[in-house]
Order: sequence, then structure tokens, then C-alpha cells
Amino acid sequence: MNGPYYRTFRQRFLKRMALERIHAFDSRKTLFKDSAVLQENVIILARKSDKKLEKVIVSSSQNLSDPPLWQERLYNEVVHTTDPEGFIRLIRDDLETSHLEPLEQLKHRLTDLRLSVSTGKVVDFRCWPDLRNQPEEGTVPLIYPANLERGTVVWPRANGKMQAISRSTTTRSLLVLGGNYVLVKRFSAKEERRRVTPAVYEKEEGDVGFENHLNYFHAEGKPLERNLAYGLCAYLASTRLDLYFRQFSGHTQVNATDLRSLPYPSREALEMLGQRVPLPLPEQTILDSLVDEVLFKLSPGVRMAQQAHNHIDEALKILQRFDLPRESINERSALTLLALLGLKPEMPWNAGERPLVGITPLMEFFRLHYGKSYAPNTRETVRRQTVHHFLREALVQINPDNLKRPTNSAKTVYQLDADLYAALILYGQSDFEPAFEQFMSGREALKKKRELERQLERIPVEFGNHALYLSPGGQNPLIRDIIEQFCPRFAPGAEAIYIGDTESKTELLYRSDVLEELGLSLDEHGKMPDVIVYSRDKNWLFLIEAVTSHGPVSYTRISQLKDMFSGSSAGLVFVTAFPNRQIMRKYLTEIAWKTEVWVAEAPDNLIHFDGERFLGPYEI
Repeated sequence: MNGPYYRTFRQRFLKRMALERIHAFDSRKTLFKDSAVLQENVIILARKSDKKLEKVIVSSSQNLSDPPLWQERLYNEVVHTTDPEGFIRLIRDDLETSHLEPLEQLKHRLTDLRLSVSTGKVVDFRCWPDLRNQPEEGTVPLIYPANLERGTVVWPRANGKMQAISRSTTTRSLLVLGGNYVLVKRFSAKEERRRVTPAVYEKEEGDVGFENHLNYFHAEGKPLERNLAYGLCAYLASTRLDLYFRQFSGHTQVNATDLRSLPYPSREALEMLGQRVPLPLPEQTILDSLVDEVLFKLSPGVRMAQQAHNHIDEALKILQRFDLPRESINERSALTLLALLGLKPEMPWNAGERPLVGITPLMEFFRLHYGKSYAPNTRETVRRQTVHHFLREALVQINPDNLKRPTNSAKTVYQLDADLYAALILYGQSDFEPAFEQFMSGREALKKKRELERQLERIPVEFGNHALYLSPGGQNPLIRDIIEQFCPRFAPGAEAIYIGDTESKTELLYRSDVLEELGLSLDEHGKMPDVIVYSRDKNWLFLIEAVTSHGPVSYTRISQLKDMFSGSSAGLVFVTAFPNRQIMRKYLTEIAWKTEVWVAEAPDNLIHFDGERFLGPYEI
């Protein structure tokens, strides 16, 4: 989607096709995790047409299981009609749009500033005999990306890279005149804190070599004036510029073409900024405030977007101090923490509240106040992948009003722990650290207390001489009925070899020895049926789905299960269990033929969907 190499393809594609939807995965690590491959993934829906749609749906998610953020964007926002490169931009939400509004007002390009950007000329392996580990007589500095640090160039440096190059007739064409240059790393991954990493090289005397993994800004082949170099470096290091760059650059390269396509302030504005910015560059929020003050006149909407961005960043820093799974320390979790505080962008942390709030109101808070829209059907993912971890770490309480509700009920509410709340409203003040440490010191005891409370609420399940305890709510009462009522009636003498759990989304029982005996080795626990029961007498494997809100045994589900259990030496029996006939009626059109249906409110009866015989495995 980016870079000069694909320019012709982009031009032809955008001319002949009408974009309808773009979806990007934020993580390069998950989709091909089993192959240990880092790979960008973007899905595009387009139709062959000369007429462009007015709007394009742009969505993104961390991975396949993460709820997608989605927005309708004007076509001209996704593909700028004035952009000769035809870059396709991924604009995720209104907050990002507001945050980048000031950059859209900049009309200057590098050529207007009488500036150019080039790629470093020194390809080290091609001139290895001329390289030196440290400077010596007859050499000049050689600068690598590893020499860049906080907007400055640290040279020489003991970092395993050659630090000098000899000045000779063979290397003269690879060197540039000493002076002020702005350097930018050519390679950066999207997971890194910054995509555009600039620094100022300031050594006036002698020549210098810039290694090929760097881009360098120059004044048509000559060094830059000091204030211009400092100002340009500060602008390139700003958060607004980084977000703007991420819209159209998803690969790991920062090409000179990309840098040429950026909007720039006027030369005069950059020089004014350069007069005020120090090197090394200050902390990011200070730098961003300085850039905004000098370069932009911010509208109230843009200021609000800046405050929202700051709150999300602050919430992430807080979450990193807890023992949460790495994959759950993300923007969604930061928004959840802010919503649990009722903290709107314009509010300081000490104005936070402690409301009782459910999952759907949490998501509505994301949308209304932070411009982050998740699809309504992703409510369960927010509960499982964020709020569940908050519960485990004793950051929140569930149903603190003492009303008993199922874990995944739409009426379930959550509330921040009182001691954590007392610490969070002090964030940014000198009293925050002592209050936070006080909460952390008592958290292990609190976690044990909450776990004991959960254990007391668990649902006992008895089978044979064994007893297990399921978490309360959701489909777990139905799972208990399957074990205690369905199995004795329709699978007498059979043994349960797998039982899932609603709350933990992992197995409560997993008999790998029996599965291996049947020729099975399963590692896709997230795709397992809710209950697996094995009848040795008949050599039947019952694959049972417990349905209270979704997931009957449909033809799609059968296909998934048959793939998972393709190596089974036992016949497969597909069963959908419902708590009552009212819920069953909602799913009648989805249930596959030649499968079994059992309703817990009438446990002595079994419904068979067609077939020449009653209960048993079928070829479907």
C-alpha cells in the first residue's frame, strides 16, 4: 500500500476499483504465530467500478479475537485527491482525526522549504576495507541508527558498529560535507514507541558518512542552519507527526519518499521552534506542548483530542504496573480503566468517580467520550479479554451491590476497588505514589479474599465419584445439567473427558490420556465444545455445546469440529443442549440435520434432527 515500488499498482487499482472496506490487524505477531512469522495483514473489500463511494468503512483490531474498532470515513480522507503518491490511509476513529487536524492544515512540502531528503550513501559491506572500529588519522565519522539517542547523535560509541570510515578517492563520493543535518532511521516496526525517529548531527568540521539505514535532510546538498535543523527534528519527533505517519505506513521502512510526502510547517515556523527546543529532546508531553504552542493554533476539538490521547497514554502507564497479561495491556484496557473512573477527556484525574457500570455502558463511554467505536456484538470480548483480567488482579469488584447475576449477564456491573480509586484520583500529584504503593501492598491479600468469595459462589458438578466446581452464571448451570442429567440418561456409563468453564474460558477438566488413546492431540482449547463425553461401550464421542446465548451445532460448527477430531477412532455424536424450549426456538433454523438436541427443562426427552436411526454418530 505504500512506497514508490507500488506507485503504479496503487494508481491503477484506485482508478479501476471502488474501495468499500479496509481492515487492518494492529499486531504482526499473532496471525502467523504458529509459524513464528512477523507479517502485516490488511484485508480490503473493493468492487470494480469507475464510480467511487462517498464513504469507506475502516476498521482495525489487535488480532482475530479482538473486537474491531470501526468507522465510516469519507473517501477523500482515505485517499487524498491531491496526493501524487496515492497513499491509502488507515484512519481508525474520530479522536485520531481530531488529533491530526492541525497537520492537515499544513500546506508546505519539502521543496517549498528548499530542502531535500536522501538515503545514506555508505553501504558498509561494500566498503568494508575502508571502515574502522574507532576514529583514527585519515578517517571521518560514520553514523549508524544505533548512534541516534533522544534527538542527538552520540559518536563515537561502543555499540559493535564501525564508527569511522577512511577518507579516500574510493569513499569520497559516499561522504557529505560536515554541518547540521537531521537524520531519521530508515527501519522501525509498528510495535515500537515511535515510527519516525529523528536526531540532529551537528559536527561542523570535516566530512561525515551516513550509513544506508539512515535518511538525512539537507539543503539541496548542503548542511542546514542550526535553528532549522532543531525545529525540523522537534516536528518530526512530535506525537502528531508519528500518528500521521502511521496512517499510511504499515511496513517497517521509513522511505525518503514517505518523508517527502509529509506536510511541513513553513521554514520560518520551524526556525522559531528551533530557537526554543533543547537537545537532547525533552520528555514527550513537554515536546508536544512546545510544538503545539509554536506551530499550531489549536481548536477546542483538537485540544479535547489531545487531552483524550494523554488520558489513554496515562492509563496505559498505570496498567503496566500490574501483573496483567501483556496482550491485555492495550488501548481497550486503558479505555476500560478510564470508563470505570468516569474520566472524560476534559476532566482531571482528581475529578474521577466510582460508578457501577456494565460492559455495554463501558463501550458506550468509549464511543461518546473517546471516539472509539466497537461493534455491539464484541461485548463478550471486552468482558473476557479485559474486565476478566481486572477481576483476577482485584482491580474491580463484580456486582458490589450484592445482587446475584450471572457473570456474562447484560445486567452485571463492575466497580473499581475503593483503595485503587483513592490512589488513582491522586495521579499526577505528589501523593499518588504513596497511595498507589499502599494499594499494591495489600493487593495479594485482597486477591485471595476475592478468590475465596468466587469459590463460595461456584456451582458444584458431580459425576461418578468426582466433583468439580464451575464459576457462577452464564451457561455453567446448563453444563452442570448436561453432566448430571443428560449423561446418566443418554450416555450411561460414559466418562466426561473435557468440561469448559464460562468464566475462565479454559478447561475445568481435560483428560488428555483418554484423548490420546482415541488418537487425538488437541491444542485449540478456545475452539473446543463445552463438554466432551466418551462412551467406551459404544465407542462414541459426544461433542456437546451448551447454548444460552449463542453457538448451536450448525453446519459451520460441525465442519470445525470434524476438522479438530478428524483423527478420532471413535464415532462422533453432535449434541446441542438448551436450558429451555424458549431459547431453543431462537436457534431452530441454525441447527444442523442429523444432530441431537436436548432441553434441560425436559431432561427425559431427546430430539433427533432427521436420520434413519436415533442417537448415534452420522456421516454429515
